[in-house]
Amino acid sequence: MNARLIFSLLTLCAIAHGAPPAFDKVPSLEEAIDLFQAKNFPAAREALEIIVKTEPRNAAACFYLGRTLERRGDAHALDEAVPWLEKATQLEPNNATYLAEFGGASMQLAQKNTSVVAANKGREAMEKAVHLDPANLDARQGLFEFYEQAPWPLGSSDKAAAQLSEIRKHDPIRAIALSVRMKTDAKDYAGAFRICDAVLAKNPDDYIALYQYGRTAALSGDRLVRGRECLKKCLTLTPPGPAAPKPTNVWNRLGDLEIKLGHPAEARSAYATAIQLDPTNRQATDALAKLR
Repeated sequence: MNARLIFSLLTLCAIAHGAPPAFDKVPSLEEAIDLFQAKNFPAAREALEIIVKTEPRNAAACFYLGRTLERRGDAHALDEAVPWLEKATQLEPNNATYLAEFGGASMQLAQKNTSVVAANKGREAMEKAVHLDPANLDARQGLFEFYEQAPWPLGSSDKAAAQLSEIRKHDPIRAIALSVRMKTDAKDYAGAFRICDAVLAKNPDDYIALYQYGRTAALSGDRLVRGRECLKKCLTLTPPGPAAPKPTNVWNRLGDLEIKLGHPAEARSAYATAIQLDPTNRQATDALAKLR
């Protein structure tokens, strides 16, 4: 039995018992990434912290440590994650993936801390990512959200529309979700419903439009029964891609709708299912805690 197989078996045992494995030697980056992808974030963090201590110029280790800290999801997660993501971009300044991830996290940190500096750093990183890789849709989405939400003079509806147009060329599904989100952010719920209705009139099984209809209903408090129907239909379909909302997200939104419909027992069940599918679903965990 080779060393990698032994490590994998030990890792699976550790995950099953909810405890991170102990490292008596420096783990490889591949082993640390395996832990990250298995969502064993405490063990991934331990492994990556060992790696960056022994290899401080390992850009990939810095990147994955930042992503691991980000997934922790508590009040200080972003504050700890962003410096590691930024260090990855400093070590590999032409890596579009690192730039896009750092840019997005920096913008989230800017919202959390009301930081213009973090917002500008995020925008600049994503603009560079798009320059290096015009097909990097995560970076384009980050720029769309920045220009659409930021106040003048940082924001720009024209620049937001330009990014959305480019996204639509490559990924119409993502463009629909962003178009609806733009309407809901502006509290134009009628406009958001119109976009969903137009898509569903052509394809009643459009997963993204169904999800966005349910999300809009949950946010607005309008068309709740129809929104619940749309989300339940989502659960009978396969998400169209890795960027699409996962079943855990659908169940979370169902819980939100059941709350507004006055059905706390059904809401508890929906949130519990969301957590069962993904124990890191912070929104569902917090919502369920409020119901208890």
